[in-house]
Amino acid sequence: MEPDDVTNLNDVMVPSEEVHPDHREHAKQSKHLDDEDLERRTQHEREIVDAQRPESDR
Repeated sequence: MEPDDVTNLNDVMVPSEEVHPDHREHAKQSKHLDDEDLERRTQHEREIVDAQRPESDR
């Protein structure tokens, strides 16, 4: 095997936001998010994408 093909268990994703599940809802029912929460999540995703984008593409 190539050295790049070896799995390293230390290379895991680190969550960047906290999740607070609401166990009162049915698992298949979607929770309707308010506009502020959607905007916060959208901004969070934009920041992640911008951080991963090379400097030349910004």
